[in-house]
Amino acid sequence: MRNASTSGVDTISNLPCNVLDVILGCLPWKDAVKTSILSKDWRYKWVTRQELDFNDEFYKSFKQDEEAKRIIYQVLLVHKGPILKFRLRNFTSCPDIDHWMHFLSKKNVQEFTLIVRIGNKYHSPHHLFTFQQLRYLELQDCLFHPPLGFKGFEKLIKLDLMHVTFDSSILTNLISKSPLLEWLRLRSITNFDILEINAANLKFLEFIGKTKSISFKNAPMLEKVTVGFLGRRLLTDTSPVCSNFPKFFHYMPSLLELDICGTTLEYLIKGGLPENPPTALNNIRTLTISSMSLRDTEVVSSAVYLITSCPKLQDLTIEFYPVGDIVEPAVQLLRPRSSSYGAMKLLQKVQVNMFTGLEMEMEFMKFILASAPVLEEVSIWNFTRFLFRSCKQMIDEMKEFRRASANVEFTFEEIDMEGRYEHEEVMEVA
Repeated sequence: MRNASTSGVDTISNLPCNVLDVILGCLPWKDAVKTSILSKDWRYKWVTRQELDFNDEFYKSFKQDEEAKRIIYQVLLVHKGPILKFRLRNFTSCPDIDHWMHFLSKKNVQEFTLIVRIGNKYHSPHHLFTFQQLRYLELQDCLFHPPLGFKGFEKLIKLDLMHVTFDSSILTNLISKSPLLEWLRLRSITNFDILEINAANLKFLEFIGKTKSISFKNAPMLEKVTVGFLGRRLLTDTSPVCSNFPKFFHYMPSLLELDICGTTLEYLIKGGLPENPPTALNNIRTLTISSMSLRDTEVVSSAVYLITSCPKLQDLTIEFYPVGDIVEPAVQLLRPRSSSYGAMKLLQKVQVNMFTGLEMEMEFMKFILASAPVLEEVSIWNFTRFLFRSCKQMIDEMKEFRRASANVEFTFEEIDMEGRYEHEEVMEVA
């Protein structure tokens, strides 16, 4: 009679290959290799693993990088079949990476991640640009220079670049020559005068960095945009390439979610606010404005303009940038807005972060409450040490505000500096 453990191994061995790949792919490397002792049939199954992930957990298993490097060489040497996903994080040796990339160029890689940790940026090897099956590419701390004649990644769907250096024309060509691209994230990459987005299937864009202008030349499917311009040096630039509202929102007919920071708003309003709002704002359901300083009345004015120019807005998040004192000009600008009854017809939910209780912030809340006839929920939070008044004081004052909505539930949250909730208070205003 066969024992239960042998029967179990046979059962696993008879599973379909794709199921075995999933099982092996979920195991840490040492555990995957240990499956070779299960039975004769399992001795070499791990060498067909289609997902190779050399992540932080992998490196923690070794005292020195040389040991980890030796294991990677051994794994690649005995590997059989395709490698659909390859991830290499926090590695330091460029020559070794070049050798591995040459090996991978013959393995039909579809998802590739390379994050290096060296003093100077790593030159992406020539072999990377031969990955014709590539669907997902993530690079960090690299110099990106395709060879002459590079025709793009025809199957690329997702591109994630951070601290990557290249010429602006290279990025423009990479985007335009990746016809299936749907997801694009660019963080702290090379500074550009103009970042041109020409991607017919793009649905998601996140850009955090420095540029004088973002041009959406062709983005008919774009649904979510996150933009944060870094640094204030560009704000003094008056050159013709500078962004403004009409240029930025030129062609995004499918836009549903917009996440923008106060510095970006400050930059976009350099050319003034258009009398007629861009049509790209017509379908926005979710809007986030982060790091918004109430010290600058132009930024406050542009934020109000943006909020009231989204007729289908349902979910609004505002994060105030601490200014530390009462700013009378902002109060004077917001006060007349409190009479704009019903301007935000569909707004249902408001999240306000870094709310200290200053008069100018309370005026902003007056404006929101008076403008949203179907508002249901307002959530407010800040760190306890930054509050200028208690939750009860803020609640008592807001009870007196004019409200367009008959029923609004307020949630006030105080959090200590270690992230623990010190106080939470909920009130329903009817």
